[in-house]
Formats: sequence, C-alpha cells, structure tokens
Amino acid sequence: MSNKPLYRLVACVILTGFTIYVVTKILFTSFNQNLLPIWPAPKHITLVPSKDKPMFLSRSLDFKTTISSNIVNNAIKRYETFITYSNAIESDCNPQAVEIKTCLIVLLNDSEVLDLDTSYDYELIISSESGDATIVAGSPYAAIYGLETLSQLFFNDTCIPHSYIYIKDQPTYRHRGLLLDVGRRIAPKLLVFDILDSLSYLKMNVFHFHLSDYCRFSLQSEQFPQLTAGLERGQFYSKEDITDIVEYARLRGIRVIPEIELPGHAKGLQSLDGEDLEFCDNTYRQIYNDPEGKSLNTLKKLIAELVNLFPDQYIHMGSDETSTNEKCTIESVRLLEEEIAHFIISLGKTPIAWEEALFYTGMVRRLFFAHDCGVSFL
Repeated sequence: MSNKPLYRLVACVILTGFTIYVVTKILFTSFNQNLLPIWPAPKHITLVPSKDKPMFLSRSLDFKTTISSNIVNNAIKRYETFITYSNAIESDCNPQAVEIKTCLIVLLNDSEVLDLDTSYDYELIISSESGDATIVAGSPYAAIYGLETLSQLFFNDTCIPHSYIYIKDQPTYRHRGLLLDVGRRIAPKLLVFDILDSLSYLKMNVFHFHLSDYCRFSLQSEQFPQLTAGLERGQFYSKEDITDIVEYARLRGIRVIPEIELPGHAKGLQSLDGEDLEFCDNTYRQIYNDPEGKSLNTLKKLIAELVNLFPDQYIHMGSDETSTNEKCTIESVRLLEEEIAHFIISLGKTPIAWEEALFYTGMVRRLFFAHDCGVSFL
C-alpha cells in the first residue's frame, strides 16, 4: 500500500501550521509595534500615552458630517450599532478619563463613483483635549475605512491609555479582492452578504464573483432560462438577487467583478448543447468555436445580459485551463477568446482573463496590438 496519501496529509498539516504561525506572528508584531489592535495595520500612527487622561468612546457617540452622503449616512447607521455593542459594559477608566462624544467626518471629495481609482485614503485624529474624533476622508468610501478603524480601536476595550491618537492610512494595492466560486458550490445570498461584511471589516474592495463552472451556471438568464431550469430556487441567483448583492457591496465600498468561464470550464452550459452551443467533445467541458458562429452568438447574448447587471468596468471572461483536440485546435480556441474579448470591449467594458490567455493561447498579446492599448496591472 502506498504511503503517498499519508505523506500528503503530514505535509498539509505542517504547511497549515507554518502558515498559522507566520500570520499570527505578523499580527502580534504589528499590534506590539503600533500598540493598537487595528488590522490591517495603518501606514502611520502617532500616539501620546497618558495614564492620567485616557480616553473612552461614548455609547451615544454623535456623528457629524461636513457634506451629505448616502454612503456615509448608511455607514454611520451600521457603525453606531457596532460602537454601542462594543461599549455595552461599564467603563473601567479612572475618573479623569475623557469621554469622546463627537465624531466629525470631513469629506474631501463627495463623489460616490466606485472604480479602480477610488480613494480610500483617510486620517483619524482622536484627542482628549477636544473630546472629539475627526475622520478626514478622500471619498465617502474612505470614510467607511476611518469608521472601521475607529470601531476596531475601541472594540471590547472601553479605555484607551492615550491622550492623543493620529492615524494616516491608505491602501498599498488598488485591487484588494476575494474570489467566491459559486459555479461549483452555491452560496446563499445571505451568506454572500456576510462575506461582503467581512471584506469591509478587512478593508478589501473587490468581490470577484465566479458565476459559472463545471457544476452550474448560477445566474438566471432571460434569454436562456434552461440554464437554471433544473435548479431549485436558492441554487442560483435571480436578477433581483444580483441587484441586491451589487448594492450591498457598493454601500461598503466594494466593487463586484463578475466572471463567466469561457471557453473552458463550461459544463454548466451543457443545457444549451445543440441548438445554441457546440462543445469540443462529449465531456461538455469546453465550447467549440463552430464555423457558423452559433456558439459565439450565444456567448455574446449571455455576456450582454451580464454587463447589464454589473456596473463595474471589468468583466472576467475566464479563459483558463483550455485544451485542444482534433476539433478544437489552438487557433480556434484563441479566435473564440479574441472574439469574446473584442465584444466585451465593444460594450465599453474591459475584459480580464486568467494567465493562460497570455501564456497558452496568446490571446492577450494579439488583443494588445489590435487595440493599441496599455496594460493595467491590478
């Protein structure tokens, strides 16, 4: 009997343990250096320690804004609940402790446009001398990050041994994302909401929604209702569900980038075989670029539906793990990927693909020269 499975298990346990050790060390090193339980660790922190005049956050913290913003107003309602909950116990501060009663949010830009260039830069100033907290934010979404830092700062610790705190922070990367694959295992809408909340707490700004794969096409289609006809309600997303998810994400400063896997990983589209699509073989894993253009026309219709549901500039077209055979040659696969990418561009969107589109089929190189465009690294 082979010992390979046992070796793999041991290797997995060792790797998992090492990963936990490294992450824990990073977290506690960050906290010890900054003396503040904030994650991700801010870029810059200035502290003035004070045992005589510590600070605590009022349970009835009064929020004020310089500019009206639906995004900020919605965030204030959420964080009022967090702050009330985290300060539910009596303060253990000394009698000289200063109660922070007001939080002023200063918006430098009130634009609620959410894209790759959205500012998430903020400053947080808390002073026992004024008894106020001030958040200076580069956008309404940056204000959310400031509120998140404020809530973490006082969470489960009603007394902070400092008389002055200054935090200046901005993300290192413009794209900070998580991919959720619902093409294999569906995630109920309420679970998606919970995931989006978690991304917001971690100051992440992209939700990569992988909607199709071998197991299902998880998005209800008006033009091709047979894609979800065999699924029960709750095993796919209606257009109303998608609208709710995109809006829930937007209110937390998170962009939703959809992905439909094409032309490989296409078994979720098997119900379209024959009249609407052709496949490379009877495994239904990859779509065939038929000379009549039947497959391409169907894919264009699906992508057009997708674009109408997701406002983000970027549309992910998959293009990973494609294969070739006598029917589906490397040239036909590349041409199908190119046509899909050109169509996405014609809709005013920017296509994204996995690395195989660059290193295997070479579609990305040909697309680059065809459009005379630059390359944007997310």
